[in-house]
Parts: sequence; structure tokens; C-alpha cells
Amino acid sequence: MNDRAMASTAPLLRACGLVKRYAGVVAIEQVSLTLARGEVLGIIGPNGAGKSTLIGLLGGALKADEGRIEFDGLDVSAWPAAELARRGIGRTWQIPRPFLDMTVHENLLAARYSLHAFEPSAKAHAACDRILERTGLADAAQLSARELPLMRRKRLEVARALALSPKLLLLDEVGAGLVDAEVGELIELIQAIRTEVEGIIVVEHVLRVVRECCDRLLVINFGRSLAAGPTSEVLASDEVAAVYLGTAHDRKLPLPGKDCGPGLGLAALLAKPSRASEPAPPVLELCDIHAGYGQAIVLKGVNLRMRAGEVVAILGSNGAGKTTLAKVIGGAIQPTAGMLRIDGIDHSQSPAHQIARLGLAQCMEGRRIFATLSVEENLLIAARGVSAAERADRLSHVYSLFPDLKQRRASGGTLMSGGQQQMLAIGRALMSRPRLVLFDEISLGLAPVMMDRLYLALAELRAAGLTMLIVEQDVERALELADQVHVMEHGRIALSGTADDVWRNPSLKQLYIGGAD
Repeated sequence: MNDRAMASTAPLLRACGLVKRYAGVVAIEQVSLTLARGEVLGIIGPNGAGKSTLIGLLGGALKADEGRIEFDGLDVSAWPAAELARRGIGRTWQIPRPFLDMTVHENLLAARYSLHAFEPSAKAHAACDRILERTGLADAAQLSARELPLMRRKRLEVARALALSPKLLLLDEVGAGLVDAEVGELIELIQAIRTEVEGIIVVEHVLRVVRECCDRLLVINFGRSLAAGPTSEVLASDEVAAVYLGTAHDRKLPLPGKDCGPGLGLAALLAKPSRASEPAPPVLELCDIHAGYGQAIVLKGVNLRMRAGEVVAILGSNGAGKTTLAKVIGGAIQPTAGMLRIDGIDHSQSPAHQIARLGLAQCMEGRRIFATLSVEENLLIAARGVSAAERADRLSHVYSLFPDLKQRRASGGTLMSGGQQQMLAIGRALMSRPRLVLFDEISLGLAPVMMDRLYLALAELRAAGLTMLIVEQDVERALELADQVHVMEHGRIALSGTADDVWRNPSLKQLYIGGAD
């Protein structure tokens, strides 16, 4: 077999034993993959699985600590992103990054000239015109990128990558933020450009995209390869369903019952209930909430009601709108329509600090630990303005709930394990003596044994009477704790009921990996 024939049959991309660590946290552990020429490979997995880290390694934005990457027969493990782009790897980003004040055509020319600086002008313009025609942007060539709606910016992101004349195209969550009709457009676009490149890797949360576009799938969980194979087989796998539904841990938690006592005396950390004779209004009520980010409308008419002492879980697949909902409730994002009431009073446009003063504490995704403060200082910052005796009492109760924090109280807040940092984030929320705590994806990226410890702590808080809103991707753990459950899809609540009712509903699996888009 001659060299040309061997090159045509060799994989376009091969990655072997990739490892990436961040300050002791292993984000990618011994991941290997192969992309054949002419193939579209999908990479899927739950939040925090390591997908974005993996695509960063393949595109050169990140450097692997171990392992080897071969592209088009060459070892490119140490090559920077710019060199990989020159050699034929183009990529898009989840949030489009065009030059907003340049025209669509100029955006493509900028990409084209970055690799072909001395290309004749007529040739460069003609190449860009062909790409704009291919990606459905020919009619917008002279518009500024700022004028484009989200789907057309996504098209421009793909077009700019194609302007590099890539052999391999990396698509990073191009379906994020799109409505159903736009997802259909995106699928048509990906299918149309298959002939423009030698291979495509799609990292995607919208499973309709991978189902209709990908030949094979690689499933990542906790930074490791979980499953790989033909798309239909992988999506039908019970093991993959367990990862998305959070049912992959071995046992149910021995959670305290609703009627058991507070156990650790944690009621001292909770705000005292009202003694009013009249029935209290809901602690939290959302009425037809719409919200998003600029042109991306994420929430589309969300309704929710919580009474004091309830535990409510918000579930849904990646991209369903859970974290956006959490930001609206916490005041980080103001809704564009609808009403957010706390104790019956409209706070739709109230900023986050005012909502916090009403007794709503947040334990947000990402933990947000102050690196320059010790563990104890991180806790005390949430109890400013109270007496020294009260601060000491609250600290004592937090340390009884999380003994690890007491042992590490003089250590830097970010010098602990991920699970211990999550304990710190929960403890800090409790130090404000809240009426309601919003927990956003507290299990994200943690090992199952640490998830068990955190959810046992939440069970103690539930028994003490804390009102909790749990935004979670791990379905089973959330259902074990919650009184009421709402499952989101495409920015709306698609399924509601008690924990038992939702668990038994066959639509639950469909909303995660079945027919859900």
C-alpha cells in the first residue's frame, strides 16, 4: 500500500491516554478516542463530566499532563492552538465570539487572512462568498455581526471556522440556547457541511443534535470514558441513562424521615417562622417567568410555588434552563416578563443583595469560595452585623454538620478538596440564618461518596425544617430528598408532581435521553 492510500485509511485524529489535572483535581483521566475520516463523532455526558476540557485538549487551548494526540499522522500533543488552526483544526465556541462591529463578510475575511495573509483579494472574497452561501448567510454578508440573531451568529461561528479550510471541525455546544425550530436548522447545517471537512467532533447537550448528526458517540463521566459506540446503541444503554438520571450510585441514602427531630440542633441556623395568625403567603412564587441572556431566551413561562418547610427539586437535562432559573430567583438576572414574589410581594426587579436580605441564601454552581480567606473567614463573612456570641453559635452548628471544616478552619478556603469546598459553600449559606436556601448543582463534579455526604447533610437540614430549592442534575438523589419535583425542558416545566409520581412517570427518562430535544 502506498503512502497516499495509507493516509486515506489512517484515522484523522487519535488521542491516547489523555490526562488533565487542575491543582490536584483530575478533570480528564486516561481518555482515548479515534476519529475516522468522513466521520462525525459526538461527545456527551452530564455537567462537569470533562467534555469542555477534552475539546480544549484536542483543539490546543489546553495542554495535556499525560497522553498523546495525533492529527493527520503527526504528533501534535505539544502544538499550540494557533498552529493546530494553521494545520487544519477549526473550532467553534458555545457562546459565539464574532467581531461585532465588523460585517459578516469581514469576519470571514479576518479568519481567511489569518492563514493566507498574501492571498489575492479576489480569491479571498470568492472563498468567503462560497462559505456564506453554504452556511445560509449570503443575504447577511454586509450586515454587522451585532445585528444577527442568535441562530445566525451560530451560523457565523461555523462559517468562520470553515474559513480556515479545516480538515477537522470541533463544534462546542452549538445547540445551546436555541429553540426547537433553530435546532432543526442547526442539524441541517451540520449535515450540509459534512462534505466540506474530513471529520467533525460535536460536543453537545442537545441530544437531538447528536442523535441526528453523529455516527458514533463517546460518553464521558467524571473525566473518564464511560461508553462508546454507534449512536443508537449508546443512547439506548441503561448505563448511559443511569448517568444522565443520576442512578449510577449503588444505594439509596438512609435519609432521615420527615418526622424525625433536628438531630444536630440545626434549627438554630434557620430563621424563626412567622407567628402571624393569618395563613402565610408562599415563601416563593414565580408567575409566567421569562428570562435569558441578550438574544437567547432561556426561560419561557415558568410557574412555581413554595411553602415554608418544603423541599422542591428542579430537574432537567443540560441546557434545560435550571441554572438560569436559579439566577432569576437569586436576583442575578431580572426576568423580561412575569412576576417573582417573595412573601406575596413582587421582587421581579430587585437586585441580588436585596433578595438576600429577605432571607434567601444561595449555594451557587461553582462554589464561589474566596481564595484569600481561610475556611472560617469564608463562613464568618456571611454573618456580618450579628453579635460575637451569635456568630460563635452559628459556627458551632455549621462545624457540627461538617466536622471537616472545623479541622481545616485555618486553611485557605480553596486549599481543600472539591467536596470540602462544597461543604464550605453550604455552611456559608447557613451562616446567614436563611429562610430559604437555593442549592444549584452541589453534586457537580464530585465523587459519589462525597455526594452521599452532602445529601446526608441536606437531609439533616430538611429534618430541621429548612425550606430548600434544589437545582440538580442527579435525579435520584434529589428525588430522595424532595417533597415536590419539577422537571424542565427547553426553558419550561414539562413534568411536575411528588417525588414518587415523577420517578414512576415514563416521561422522566424521555425528558433526559429519549425523545427530549
